Amino acid sequence: MKLIRDPVHGYIEVSDKFLQVISTPVFQRLRYVKQTGLAYMVYPGMNHTRFEHSLGVMYLAREFVKFIADNSKLDFVDEDYVELVALAGLLHDVGHMPFSHTFENALILAKHVYGMDVEEYGKKTHVRVGEKVVKDFLSHVIDKEFSKNMSDPVGFVIRVLEERPRTEEEKLANLVVSNFVDADRGDYLLRDSYYAGVTYGYFDVERLKRFLVYVDGKVAVISKAVPIVEQFLLARMYMFENVYFHSVVGLYNAIVSHAIVNLMEKGLRIPEDEKEFSVFMDDMVLSRLGDVDERLRNAVLFRKGFKRVKKDVTGKCLDLFSSRREEIYEKMREYKGLLIYHEFNDVPYYEEKDEALYVYDGGEVKKLTAISLIAKSLKEIRKAVIGYHETVEDKARELVQLLEECKTLGP
Repeated sequence: MKLIRDPVHGYIEVSDKFLQVISTPVFQRLRYVKQTGLAYMVYPGMNHTRFEHSLGVMYLAREFVKFIADNSKLDFVDEDYVELVALAGLLHDVGHMPFSHTFENALILAKHVYGMDVEEYGKKTHVRVGEKVVKDFLSHVIDKEFSKNMSDPVGFVIRVLEERPRTEEEKLANLVVSNFVDADRGDYLLRDSYYAGVTYGYFDVERLKRFLVYVDGKVAVISKAVPIVEQFLLARMYMFENVYFHSVVGLYNAIVSHAIVNLMEKGLRIPEDEKEFSVFMDDMVLSRLGDVDERLRNAVLFRKGFKRVKKDVTGKCLDLFSSRREEIYEKMREYKGLLIYHEFNDVPYYEEKDEALYVYDGGEVKKLTAISLIAKSLKEIRKAVIGYHETVEDKARELVQLLEECKTLGP
């Protein structure tokens, strides 16, 4: 047993079998993949990586499922099951590519703006890549270390990551790792706040985990802990508004996305080979920036050359821009990343037929909006940022003029 000192959760215990997985080159690679892309351009402390986040999710997944089992008296939860859920938490981001979601954005640009023949699945591309990593590169280690008391641990992890559970055990694991309130979000809100030097993402995780139950195939929070869930949802919303969707953060993530597309045009692809994938990290992209336009390189490395239109695109104006997206894409193609239009979109909370946060109230399971006015009031976050390199300032005038036209539309 090893103890890892973590600035967010304190000591994290890591058994020998987990160490065997953590010590593989494909997992160690995550030490060199930034958690929040180029957010460090604005928040200098945000140099943390997917490696420590993955350890944190492993820890919280273990904690969440233990408390859920105790509160719900679940017969199928034993120590081996808890370890498998923790393993799914540990590996949930193993497929992330250089600069995390920024690389996924590059794939979207490559396909939909530049017309390249690339495979992309939006913000879930890292999940698809992660499935391959687990199946092709880590299965021998997982089978060796985890199959003694559990059948098909590799299949369990893959189905949990894919959100395609077949059994009650896999369904609970999926909800613990990926849900509105889960181990993933629980860790990144606290961790990203810590490294950004802000308090927006803090919530009472110690109280939250003690009031989780599993009822009727749903993870729910006991009613007296509803204020903690509201705190969690608000924390996430504030982090998106102030950190993840910071206009300058978005601008630089968009710039490096275009630089990555530039490299794709020169042959960069997601490696199929294990050794090549093990070095598929931020530094690999940075080391190849000599092959892209010098203006993009200087922006990514030295924060030089690009300007942002101070007024963001919001409300009805965003609808106008969206209606002319193809025209904007044409301009972006023409100027190869020197003209930037980058949209942000997130829904803090929503409810659908089988997708919601639930509250266990007096023996009855209710959707959160039936109890919480705060949850009911949360709205979609939408905006866009416009940026340009100083050498093409005149080419950005059309977008700026369109922004001026928006003044007649209202908010």
